Amino acid sequence: MTLSKQLLLLISAMFLAIFTINFYTSLTNIRDYLQVESEIHAQDTATSLGLSLSPYILDEDDTILATMVNTIFDRGYYLEILLENMDGKELVRRTNPKTFEDVPQWFTELLPMETATADSEIDGGWVVGGKVYVTIHPGLGYLKLWQQAKDSLLFAAISLTIFIVLLFLMLRFVLSPLGRIEKLALSIADGQFATIDKLPWTTEIRNVAHAMNLMSGKIEKVITNLNNRLEETGKRLRVDELTGLETRTTFETEMKERFMSRQQGYLFIIRIDELGKLAATLSSEKVDAFIKQFVDETRAALKDQGVAGDFLYRIVGSEFILIADCQNQKSAEQLCEAVLKRLAALGAQYDKTSVAHIGGVAFDPQGTTAELVSAATEAYEKARLIGQNSFAFTEYSANTRSMDEWKRLVGDIVDNKRVEIDYGIKAYSLADNESDKLVLEEAMSRVLDEKGEALPIGTFISVAETLGRILEFDLHIVEQVIKRIRTEAIDHDIAVNVSFTALASNEFRSALYELLKDNQDIAGHLVFSVTAYGATRDIKAFASFIDFIHRNGARIILKRFESRFIAMDDLKQFRLDYIRLARIYTENIGNDSEKRRLVEAMKELGELLNVRILAESVASDADYQAVREIGLTAASR
Repeated sequence: MTLSKQLLLLISAMFLAIFTINFYTSLTNIRDYLQVESEIHAQDTATSLGLSLSPYILDEDDTILATMVNTIFDRGYYLEILLENMDGKELVRRTNPKTFEDVPQWFTELLPMETATADSEIDGGWVVGGKVYVTIHPGLGYLKLWQQAKDSLLFAAISLTIFIVLLFLMLRFVLSPLGRIEKLALSIADGQFATIDKLPWTTEIRNVAHAMNLMSGKIEKVITNLNNRLEETGKRLRVDELTGLETRTTFETEMKERFMSRQQGYLFIIRIDELGKLAATLSSEKVDAFIKQFVDETRAALKDQGVAGDFLYRIVGSEFILIADCQNQKSAEQLCEAVLKRLAALGAQYDKTSVAHIGGVAFDPQGTTAELVSAATEAYEKARLIGQNSFAFTEYSANTRSMDEWKRLVGDIVDNKRVEIDYGIKAYSLADNESDKLVLEEAMSRVLDEKGEALPIGTFISVAETLGRILEFDLHIVEQVIKRIRTEAIDHDIAVNVSFTALASNEFRSALYELLKDNQDIAGHLVFSVTAYGATRDIKAFASFIDFIHRNGARIILKRFESRFIAMDDLKQFRLDYIRLARIYTENIGNDSEKRRLVEAMKELGELLNVRILAESVASDADYQAVREIGLTAASR
């Protein structure tokens, strides 16, 4: 029950109690007053009638006695008038029935009135000639009392109605800030740190609103500071300190996403020739300056060529990898020539004739990152044989199906549901008292060809999206996961991956709505998994999908989280249930204090945002112990 209703009931009950007591007291006092008035009136009437009958009382047969009694009886409201002689003989009696037609019986029983009777002796000269008795009829008193009660109740009802309306309006006005305070508290719980600009005028509520504003501001500052720490530490982990280039981990993530989206382009390996000899002849400062210039000249060449989407990574020491969106080998060769031309000019400044060699290979969407890097390395070795500052290309082929074959195969797999689900990735609780408790496991899809051999899932999904069959595939996986949850009565959560095409599709949401509606009792164990990179493709669609999932009782996990994709400060708008950190954050965390501080900050931020933080594929015991000490929710190994 709301506070306003409680106050209304309390104040109304107090009003009714006070009114009831006053009402009953008032009616009792009026009844007593009428009782005394009727006694006085009876006595006055008896005395007056006795004086009027005095000259005629000795003649008992005189008709004037009855006439005078009748006249008095008809002019007043009497129950009875009785005239007797000295011997008690009845001379005249007039009586009214004791009925109260206009007054309810229960009212007369609730407030009984005594019948007022008065008498007066009648003198007949020097002797007493008779006696008259006058009894007042109580009906008049009851009628006045009843009318007074009705008027009082009507006035009280009107007053109470007006009072309740005014009280309701006043309470609504006074308590309306509590609604804003509630919304602020809920928004803080959801990670939205707003403030109440217009403070209420009621002192107590104003103080509460002011305290909420202070708390919201302080929490926001804490999150901002934590996010800044995360950004700085995360950048140091993934960015080469000397050159400012991304490192191998970022390169591998980029390659995964390019395979998923079937992007075209070329991969180049660039290595500085004999950097060790240069370091032996120059100071470390000059060697660092040379490497920086090497990177600057390479970037300048990319800019000169106008290559879109160029990504340059420092893998280790003198080795760099470049990903460029070259449309064909001719443009790739022009790019290599431009880069080597600038690098040759740089080498002249350091008396270095051979600065670098480049090996390139075109993307094959059916390949893997390791295979493409291996092919580019082979091309690099060819370039070294060609001569100084040279480049070479190699053709990589995974010796796989043509696109037409893939289209036919994808259609056949989706139609016949030739897919297996592997639940190999399991995250167990890191709490001391429930270390063996399974928190979350991930449903991984394995698609099979006609021979039952597994196909590259990235290529399959990419082709399925192109053909418009990915929605059927994703929905089938969800159905199978729900079936397992129900059949095995699973009480932990299961994550199921959804493609971004499905995530943003109204058709998929419509079918998913019906599925979740029919399985409301187990929807809470279903967790929809989206990669951090995938979420950035359309933030609004991602946020909309989260709201849709939560409305239907399911949950969301953002996996492979890196702050370079989504800042922790921006996560508060999504209301996530789980975040699974990318392996870059927990790999070797047991020996890396900087990574430990970073994950600790993420854990603190997760607690503020009410998000459970998971670690992915923790390999070593030292790393597992570290994430356990930090207090993450769960980890997979």
